[in-house]
Amino acid sequence: MTLLSFHIDNTNEQLYQGNLLVSEDEMVEPLTLELIERLVFGSEFIKCFITQHHSLRRIQLEKQPLDQLQKMWEKTFKHHLTFDHAFSLDDFPHGYCWTTRVWQGHDCWYLVFTEHH
Repeated sequence: MTLLSFHIDNTNEQLYQGNLLVSEDEMVEPLTLELIERLVFGSEFIKCFITQHHSLRRIQLEKQPLDQLQKMWEKTFKHHLTFDHAFSLDDFPHGYCWTTRVWQGHDCWYLVFTEHH
């Protein structure tokens, strides 16, 4: 059985797995580091993704194992995560940062991380 890939449809800002709508409920309230850490290390069931290929119509996502993200959290994500839409890469060590988006699904949360460099 082949697992269908996940993507964000930029036209309607919804999350899909193949042709199946997974979530149209992107969290719009201000995200915080505390909220993201609670999702990453809490008891909630989550699926994590890193953005891959971008086009005008869609953003292809690559699944990121939660245990791997937890191991890399302190060094790779925590101090490089921004919630400011007008960020400057000069404000981050090594000139890169991450933004994140959160969707609520039927039975889990979906975290999507995008690297900027």
